[in-house]
Amino acid sequence: MNPEITKTTRMTEEVPVREIMTTNLITVRSNEVVTNIAEIFKTQPFHHIPIIDEMNCLVGMVSLTDFERIKNGATLFRNPKIEEYNEAVFQSLTVKDIMTKGVVHLRPMDSIRAAYKVFKENKFRALPVIEKGKLIGIVTPIDILDYFLAK
Repeated sequence: MNPEITKTTRMTEEVPVREIMTTNLITVRSNEVVTNIAEIFKTQPFHHIPIIDEMNCLVGMVSLTDFERIKNGATLFRNPKIEEYNEAVFQSLTVKDIMTKGVVHLRPMDSIRAAYKVFKENKFRALPVIEKGKLIGIVTPIDILDYFLAK
């Protein structure tokens, strides 16, 4: 392999995630009803919603996959006679009831390489970026691919 290409690749892997993260986020509060998340997933092209508190601190995440699992599998029965009850149960849930807590996150100066390692070693498809306790962005594997393909 060309040593110059290897050197360039290594240097670009050390670029901080701050440079590739998405910062224009749609977030939800944990006390909101789950139907608010349903509307976001229906109208937006992304698959993860960060959950924040009043201070913009990350308290959890909801993925589209987890949401669909809850929506389609958390009801007691899939029976037309019970659908109304199932829908009432679903609509009574809050975001806090379905969010993943204790989310692994990155800092803005963490490298693309560090993000890649977290993605590779886990089944995550999005990593929030936290600075001074506040949510400032989110990184996905697509962000990493986009960055390297643009190079």
